[in-house]
Amino acid sequence: MLEPPARTALVSRELPPAADPLAAFESLRALPYPWLLDSALPSPRLGRFSLLGADPYLVVRARGGLVELECRRAARPGLAPGRRVVRGDPFDVVSRLLPAAPPRASSSPAPFVGGAVGYLGYELAACLEAVSFRGLDDLELPDAYLLFVDRAAAFDHVTGRFTLSALGFADSDRAARARAERCADEFAEQLREAVSGAGREESRRRPATLTSFFDESAYAKAVDAAKQRIAAGDVYQACLTHRLEREYGGDAWALYRRLRRLNPAPFACFFELPEVAILSSSPERFLRLDEDRNAESRPIKGTRPRGRDPAEDAAYRRALASSAKDRAENLMIVDLVRNDLGRVCETGSVDVPELMAIEDYASVFQMVSTVRGRLRPDRDALDLVRAAFPPGSMTGAPKIAAMRILERLEPVRRGVYSGAIGYFDARGGADLSVAIRIILLRRGRAYLHAGGGIVADSDPVAEYRETLDKARPLLAALGDA
Repeated sequence: MLEPPARTALVSRELPPAADPLAAFESLRALPYPWLLDSALPSPRLGRFSLLGADPYLVVRARGGLVELECRRAARPGLAPGRRVVRGDPFDVVSRLLPAAPPRASSSPAPFVGGAVGYLGYELAACLEAVSFRGLDDLELPDAYLLFVDRAAAFDHVTGRFTLSALGFADSDRAARARAERCADEFAEQLREAVSGAGREESRRRPATLTSFFDESAYAKAVDAAKQRIAAGDVYQACLTHRLEREYGGDAWALYRRLRRLNPAPFACFFELPEVAILSSSPERFLRLDEDRNAESRPIKGTRPRGRDPAEDAAYRRALASSAKDRAENLMIVDLVRNDLGRVCETGSVDVPELMAIEDYASVFQMVSTVRGRLRPDRDALDLVRAAFPPGSMTGAPKIAAMRILERLEPVRRGVYSGAIGYFDARGGADLSVAIRIILLRRGRAYLHAGGGIVADSDPVAEYRETLDKARPLLAALGDA
């Protein structure tokens, strides 16, 4: 049951150049479950490709130990259209559902040719660790939501090439290849309808009332409570977050375009799901695994706002680089990530090639480190995620103790926020961002979270202001000051 098909074929085709990935994506929005993993701040190292698609053949939603499978079309032998619910570890179920890898000779320049794409929510941690979550679950979203896709397109920001990939599944190589060719034909026709140009921009709306479960006073009290646990020796650091919300009845895509323009990021995304629209401008890579089994994480700890002019920018940059508090926070999380990767990587392979680098973004400066390792031969991408989830930069250290403290301090569940967003490729690779700088649109309201790492010498007022620095581009996109 739930076994991958015996054979997988991959077809890759180069398409006429698109104006940009947004123009290509416009043609897919009319299809069910459109998705975009958008390198909105292109760079050869972090954001070379933007990936897009729609119309998954299978949708997987996990809530605790119950996993709903919605098979939307007959793309795979043994997986009939319809809905069913299975009980078990969501990671095990996903592992059994991921397609068998196509032959190595079936190459594509794209990092993702098909497989699964979506989010792993923060509370999925309850399936991995001895933690529970009792906060208000008013959004009622799945703990994990993955779209299994047999077609995807990739826009290369370095070369300008636009490629299509399609997978075919069958019990023989010949039949699998025929299915992949048909899938490629269908997807190519959909993408030919891509419009050129920037698309419609929605007019600004009057700002709506912004509400929060944590105002500055309540957040300060929670900071003090976290510091008490730090003083008691329970944890070294805890990442305390809070949620803001307001009415929003506008178009999700128009809002994403504004967010992308105001705060371009290497790991941006847009998902338009029946339950929720997810808009992200994340700067942080949670985990990447390439085809050669090299694993990478890029934790962020340390933030300063951008200044009003180059001189103020330089002052903020220097202040972040020299901050003993931020450097200590960053080092704590680097050690945590090293330990996480060490659970599944080859002995002696985990290293830190870049420590506490300062990176510039539209609204903030960030302190970023890079941790790398080589995955053991007996482990795969899902094992890597199991070892490191949820992202340590969003929990604190030690991870489990910090999560238990945060669960008592934060009144609502985090959901998608501070989990992971990205893909698991059919060839074995994966790339997931930390789900930060996100807006969720659900039932006519917009929800956004922000947080920061609390340590022994944290100042409650400064910590609250840091969360607002992080939320500022999201609020600006929504039209709020």
